[in-house]
Amino acid sequence: MMELEEIARNRTNFATKQVGNDLVLVPMKDNVAEMNTMFTLNEVAGFIWDNLTEDSSKETLLAAILSEFDIDEVTAVADLNEFLAQIENMMNA
Repeated sequence: MMELEEIARNRTNFATKQVGNDLVLVPMKDNVAEMNTMFTLNEVAGFIWDNLTEDSSKETLLAAILSEFDIDEVTAVADLNEFLAQIENMMNA
């Protein structure tokens, strides 16, 4: 699995646009948007993306999710793990 630090560093390879409660990510290659490949993040995933830094840990992200959203820890952990797996797949595409 890709380290959080590596995911955070790769954030610059994406353009973002807020659309309602969703955040749309568009991969950039050589400063050109690859419009045929876009990813839509729901509110929780967008929150994780916005709070992801090179200093982030799963624990700090989990605490932020629990503070921001009215969800239980089991759901928050599952959401975080699913997001990280999907982001890794997206970055490896």
